[in-house]
Amino acid sequence: MRITVFVGTLVFLTVFNIANAKILFTDDFEADDIGKEPSKWEHLNFNSGNSKIIVEKDPTDPKNKAAKTTGIGLYIPIADGREAWRDYIWDFDWMWENDSFVGTIYRVEGGLKGAESHFHGSRRTGAVNIQIYTRKAGGWALVGTGQFPNENSVWYTHRLVMKGGKHQIYLRKREAALPPSDWHLDEDPIVEVDNDTFKTGPVGMMGITGGVSYFDNMVVVESVADIDKVRPVSPRLKLAATWGVIKTSSISQRKKGKKKLDNLNLLVF
Repeated sequence: MRITVFVGTLVFLTVFNIANAKILFTDDFEADDIGKEPSKWEHLNFNSGNSKIIVEKDPTDPKNKAAKTTGIGLYIPIADGREAWRDYIWDFDWMWENDSFVGTIYRVEGGLKGAESHFHGSRRTGAVNIQIYTRKAGGWALVGTGQFPNENSVWYTHRLVMKGGKHQIYLRKREAALPPSDWHLDEDPIVEVDNDTFKTGPVGMMGITGGVSYFDNMVVVESVADIDKVRPVSPRLKLAATWGVIKTSSISQRKKGKKKLDNLNLLVF
């Protein structure tokens, strides 16, 4: 009986800690309709182009959904406090369908007003160079370059670590099993720069003319420890399933204060 009480208490504390984790944003696009814009994102008005990013079936797995870019278009997540994001870890899965310089945006200064004020991470044509640019007043400036030979139609895991003015981009081929949450500590960053041109702001997806790419499994957190609190337990289980359990459990705990042990044990995967 004491063992049962211990397990129940442990699970309660685990759920409580997860619910209070510093999670800035998560999205795996599974709740969205095929052919529609992702519901947790906002479209920025960008002078160079305003193509839509659409949720489509994953070409490598038709049971999976991902966000697809087919032209120039900038999107940022709908999240409280996004304009103040500064230090964080941004994880997502990324796949390119053709040889193009599609990319990301981050520290989008001013949120929806930041279409012309942000950093831009880019996979370049030739499938080797990964670069970081600033976008300011309509112009691009290169601030860092690294090499990561890559292929089209292959999923890669991307990690951006931001700390003050330091940027570190890591990439690795996605595997069937999830890597350790701190996998980047055993690797050198593909690109590393020190540039504090833009102080705060959300991350975002960016398409490019003629470039087709896919984004999936977005996670923005403040520490490696937070990744463990939201990531799936089973390999490649979509984020929504785990996050849904966390949110439901958190609400229930606040309403009732304490659950019966039988109900707590249902939370064990």
